Amino acid sequence: MNSLLVRSVWLLLLVVGVGQSGWAQSTGVMPEEGAWYGIIARSSGRSLDVANSSTEAGAAAVQWEFNQARSQQWRFVPVMAGSQYYRIESRNSNLCLTLERPDEGAPIVQRPWTGSFYQQWALVPTGPVGSLQLINRGNDKCAALAGADRSNGTAMVGQTPQNRATQQWRLFKLQLNIDATALGFGPVRPLPALNTPANELQPVPTADGKRLYLARTKYAGNMEGNTESGDIWVSTSTDNGETWGPATRLDALNTAQNNGVMSVMDDGKAVLLRGTYTRDAFRDEGVSRAVPGAKGKNALPEPLPIRNYYSVSPANTFFMTPDEKVLLLSIERSDSQGSNDLYVSYALADGTWSEPQTLGNVINSPGYDFAPWLSPDGKTLYFSSYGHAGFGGADIFASNRLDTLGWTSWSVPRNLGGSINGVGFDAYLSLSGDGKHAFFASAAKPDAPADLFRTITGVRQEPPAPDTTAKPVAARILLTGKVLNTKTSQAVQAEVKAVRLGSDMVFNATGRTDAGTGFYQFSLPPGSYRLTATSTGFLTASDTVTVAGSMRRDLLLVPAAVGSKLELPTLIFSQGKYDLLPASYEELNRLARTLADNPAVSIQLEGHTDNVGNPQLNVQLSLERVQEVKRYLVSRGVAANRIATVGYGGAKPRASNAREETRRLNRRVEFTITKD
Repeated sequence: MNSLLVRSVWLLLLVVGVGQSGWAQSTGVMPEEGAWYGIIARSSGRSLDVANSSTEAGAAAVQWEFNQARSQQWRFVPVMAGSQYYRIESRNSNLCLTLERPDEGAPIVQRPWTGSFYQQWALVPTGPVGSLQLINRGNDKCAALAGADRSNGTAMVGQTPQNRATQQWRLFKLQLNIDATALGFGPVRPLPALNTPANELQPVPTADGKRLYLARTKYAGNMEGNTESGDIWVSTSTDNGETWGPATRLDALNTAQNNGVMSVMDDGKAVLLRGTYTRDAFRDEGVSRAVPGAKGKNALPEPLPIRNYYSVSPANTFFMTPDEKVLLLSIERSDSQGSNDLYVSYALADGTWSEPQTLGNVINSPGYDFAPWLSPDGKTLYFSSYGHAGFGGADIFASNRLDTLGWTSWSVPRNLGGSINGVGFDAYLSLSGDGKHAFFASAAKPDAPADLFRTITGVRQEPPAPDTTAKPVAARILLTGKVLNTKTSQAVQAEVKAVRLGSDMVFNATGRTDAGTGFYQFSLPPGSYRLTATSTGFLTASDTVTVAGSMRRDLLLVPAAVGSKLELPTLIFSQGKYDLLPASYEELNRLARTLADNPAVSIQLEGHTDNVGNPQLNVQLSLERVQEVKRYLVSRGVAANRIATVGYGGAKPRASNAREETRRLNRRVEFTITKD
């Protein structure tokens, strides 16, 4: 009873404490009604999630790296008006967080709301400012992680409350922030001489507009061949960056590991490189300065001596101001909010660099924040993030520096909007020396290879034409996108329909995509719509969108011919098992929608492995994996008799099994259309 009394006193003192940045800012936290939150573990920076992104009752609550998945989005609904207790509801399943049993260490799962005390939670401030415990009404146990680790999949359980970081949580509000009044960007144009079927990333222009550095991964022309590690390439322009010639591999700075140019300094005479170079080896740790073309002892890149530098993440990015006084870092440290955060370091008089200092929790999210780039005037920070609310995978954001003397006061990051960001991967925005041109990397799908694009900055967005009709109508919002062949990522000429959902108004729109680009656009009243794309020779594709601000949504069409085969590249299984991992469900849900839109189509799911291990066990594993995929599709309403399964094991490789780089291409799931 005493603990209940203490909690009641605390709750009476609560004040609204969710700042605009999304993080809880004060000692008390009262969730905003109707808002969705990430619930972030203080001990690990990981998010409360549901195992396998399941929508099934009884699925376990776990921690997972934060990426805004719907299974990581929760809202707090008071159990009755004025109550201090909430049901915590999943956006993905509409089920609520439930303590399964009253005993110590009992699992926490999701279940339909019944009103049980074991489904009711109080938010009690504890630990550092902004942290809280989730106290269960049924037995006074608190929601806790079963282990003090950062591993994806660690279970959530009920424990007796103690002052442990594994029992403390922070709320991160999920809200798309787009400023329609801010200066935007012009038409986005690809760089055709530089883009290949491989992965082009990290465009870095020199101040004079004559050279553009870039990184390529998964490219046969790299020193190490087609692998995940990247090589540095450089392209030149003779018309101030309007066009670019084919890139040349910069072998003087490339190694067998991951290499990249981060920024250019000293009027283009020096470059910032990821990693540390020695005469005998390269370590992908820290950052170095180099002078391209230097000879003799000056040819070896010089590591930056950063005080107390460390990062527990291997994937780090950097930016240095042209005057070489300020270094921005994307690294993961003990004070990071979740995955990589953005930090700052300063050049010191003794030739060293100061210990990295976080840019703060307005800039940094619980997700992966990376690729910082500062505008030439030092006032605007551009960066990429999987944590701040966006359109799909990684998006590009901008924030204004509010204190010209410091680096910890920033405006709330704004998403650059649908003209730059889409449902796939958008990152690594960089600016020309005069700040008038921007370069960035973009992929139509989160798992697809990225290409490089350029655009102009400082474009004032034209307001929509005024409505001159006598009868008032709803305001219109621009919805744009592309229709692409999911197998080739090429544009498809298609008919696109937007049908309004709900009964508040009847509104339908139909358009055709541009033959060359696959581009479409609609001007729609705010609300929810079902988008449908149809084209001869393809299966119909559909998606549901909620239009609240200008946005982009691409639609992917599957070739419809019997015998047409398509790989499902983002299906990921536990090592040596048939359990699907959460990253798989976006692809599976898209396939389920496609089959629902095309009820006459039947498919065969085909599982493949590499040749490592017992061949008979590989056949069995490949079959179990496609059967698991089938079970999920059936749970989404697809008739079981429309899906055949077969496991081939390692019998049908599509690449050599001699090296891991090519062997992994053989571990895959494909589907073949057997009836249309």
